[in-house]
Amino acid sequence: MVQQLVLEVIGDTTMTTTIKKTFCRYCHAYCPMLASVSDGKVTSVKPDTDNAMYGGYTCIKGRQLVEQMYQEQRLTHCQVSTGNGGFTDINSEKAIDEIAERVKKLVEQYGPRSIATYNGTVAFQNSGQLAYSRAWHSALKSPSYYTSVTIDQPAKVFVGSRIGYWGAGGHFFHDSDVAMVIGNNPLVSHFSPPGGVPSVSPADQLRRARKRGLKLIVIDPRETELARRADLHLQIKPGEDAALLAGMIRIILAENLHDAAFCEQFTSGLGQLREAVEGFDLGTVSRRTEIPGQLILEAARVFAAGPRGGAITGTGPEMSSSPNLTQHLVASLNSICGRFYRAGDKVPNPGVLSPPSPRFAQVFEAPLAWGQGARCRVRPEFGELMSPSKSGPVGEMPTSQLADEILMPGDGQVKALFVIAGNPLMAWPNQQKTLEALQALDLLVCIDPYMSATAEIADYVLAPKLTLEREDVTLLSDPWYEKPYSQYSKAVVESDHDVIEEWELYWGLAQRLDLEVKIGQEVIPNFPKPSKFELLQAITARSRVDIQFLRDNPGGHIFEDIDLEVSPTPESATGRLKLFPEGVAEEFQEIIEAVDTGEYSHLLIGFRSKYVLNSFGLNLPALRKKMGSTNPALIHPDDLADLNISDDSEIVIQSRFGSIPAIVKATDRIKRGVVAMHHNWGTAPDKQAPVREVGANTNVLVSSDDLLQPYTGMPRSSTIPINIREQEAVVA
Repeated sequence: MVQQLVLEVIGDTTMTTTIKKTFCRYCHAYCPMLASVSDGKVTSVKPDTDNAMYGGYTCIKGRQLVEQMYQEQRLTHCQVSTGNGGFTDINSEKAIDEIAERVKKLVEQYGPRSIATYNGTVAFQNSGQLAYSRAWHSALKSPSYYTSVTIDQPAKVFVGSRIGYWGAGGHFFHDSDVAMVIGNNPLVSHFSPPGGVPSVSPADQLRRARKRGLKLIVIDPRETELARRADLHLQIKPGEDAALLAGMIRIILAENLHDAAFCEQFTSGLGQLREAVEGFDLGTVSRRTEIPGQLILEAARVFAAGPRGGAITGTGPEMSSSPNLTQHLVASLNSICGRFYRAGDKVPNPGVLSPPSPRFAQVFEAPLAWGQGARCRVRPEFGELMSPSKSGPVGEMPTSQLADEILMPGDGQVKALFVIAGNPLMAWPNQQKTLEALQALDLLVCIDPYMSATAEIADYVLAPKLTLEREDVTLLSDPWYEKPYSQYSKAVVESDHDVIEEWELYWGLAQRLDLEVKIGQEVIPNFPKPSKFELLQAITARSRVDIQFLRDNPGGHIFEDIDLEVSPTPESATGRLKLFPEGVAEEFQEIIEAVDTGEYSHLLIGFRSKYVLNSFGLNLPALRKKMGSTNPALIHPDDLADLNISDDSEIVIQSRFGSIPAIVKATDRIKRGVVAMHHNWGTAPDKQAPVREVGANTNVLVSSDDLLQPYTGMPRSSTIPINIREQEAVVA
């Protein structure tokens, strides 16, 4: 509903303020908001307390949407490089004309694979971008499609395809008696996979769950906000998550705490898994993880007792040293304990924006996510990550290899890159190689509201519409909600600047290159231009709820009438969850043979800030004031004492691959031997600035060539072995 308020101001002048329902798109949480609009401008945003799903929750990041829209640094016109490090304004249509002409020539000379896209984290917040840009790549026949997922959590996709999928899904948080959260802190990140603490008002969700008796187990080297609320906090040595999970599985199997009937009917490889974990006895696991054996034993028994619940991971273990095995053992742990909805159970959220379909109590064995599509040229053992239901659109290539795909001459070399709402120079592994690659491109186009480090070296920087200037629907989070819920938002205000949406770049190129772009079976017309609503209609075709209803009825909606019961196992069903598929034996052997040479004194881990989404938001004054101007290296005070380093000193952190400066900050909420820093801070390698003013980029310490995960090419961006020394004073 829209309300209009008339406010008296100076003299005879009156000002009409319109209140519009919308939702935040700063991160994946999509918190409902009320936006106040006067004279065509948004004057404030505040929580929508009438929303039954969220209960009036927003975070500090979302409350800066107005400042983000109107701050001086925001780009309000597209930019073209002048060739000397400067930029000048260019009309968006003219910019797309020029870009299309250059793309056409590159395709003619080097082929479609020469054109690449990288979608950064913020690109996921535009409900039209991912679907259309992926379909555009399919129309162009270019597999060079990359996102932040493959340097974040690709093991979830890979392991899911390797072990198989339970048709009815795993237990949701509100149905759980126990939840085990590994390296995830949704009270800060506002993101958790199904089974973890929901991103919808996470603190309130946790409070309610604890009140009804939920047992919470947290595995994390830091005493996080979530860990402080847990029944059991296992303060693990980073990189030993797989060993801990193997030890817990051993306890559960040895004490017959698993769901034997489920395993007998729906799994394979249980005997091999039992044999593989045999070497992970309580003493061995305790020594490796530096967790007391009794605590490990208690955690295994509490989790197995359930009877409902699940274990989930976050970026902590996923960006660590053995994510494939860790994720496999999490899936195995959930499987042997039977943590799935069964025949007769109600599916809490079958999806509002997807077509109706039954859910069966059976296993679906999907094709392996790797090894089917295009291969990397430098490292052909890596290649396209395919969707389990691939039926046309391209998958994703591993981002860790994109710099090499640009730098390596020959057939298939990437010559043009579209960077959508991301900042590769800050986010990709091996910052120096990334810089060289970006500078080597024939064409670099960024869509960014600011002149980021990557945008500063681009040929074109296209100014985008921001959250409150565009229509969107809660498409990304649709399957994650604990109830059937959705919200549509029209544009709160129309921008009076020359700004575009991200998908409009690809539509403009499709039009100029005469490409037939299809989403599902529907061709998206090149003439006339579709509206955003028409695009979203194509993406959500035949969904349970027509988005026309959502658009016509502002505010979030819970659809209690969507009632789906899990159907019995079909007699013809033969699928099994593979507890010991190909590759797992080698992954076990790798962690068994892992040896700490003592060459490095500490392990560096990354963690998220509640004030920024990766690098997005670093330039907002209100947030900067809260978080400070640097990303300090958190370390235990006893470690500082041993190193004879004072708190707030400048240090040098050295890995096998590089070194960075940092400011140390003592905290007793981190495990000894561990250093924690936020990622994506700092500057480009060729820029100089005091670390106290800009922070440091931890990707300097990461390799894109070494310590890569099999199958996924995932770089080891956390649990980095490092040494620390105090920065030597500069003598004038």
